[in-house]
Amino acid sequence: MRIALNLVSVLFGALSLVAAAAALKQSRKGLSHVVMAAGSLLILAAVVLNILRLSADWTLALAGCALICFAAIYNGIKSGSFHLLHHCIRIALSAALVAGFILY
Repeated sequence: MRIALNLVSVLFGALSLVAAAAALKQSRKGLSHVVMAAGSLLILAAVVLNILRLSADWTLALAGCALICFAAIYNGIKSGSFHLLHHCIRIALSAALVAGFILY
């Protein structure tokens, strides 16, 4: 189960980092893309701590997921294309990841 948690976490963190990098590359000004990138890096750091079996992994995962969700919601509202279901799915996945880090 730990392998699946780490794999999904790496995918979530990496895809969020790619999205943030793409937005920054398009010269979109705004702090929210940097916040999303920081959250992505926190999730990837949580995976490293989880592999090393250090107990602080869930706090990094919680902070990273919160930053990613906040940035995504802010970007959706700012761009005028807020899709509630998309953000609900992202929040549910984030909650499942944090629960996984707490349990494993």
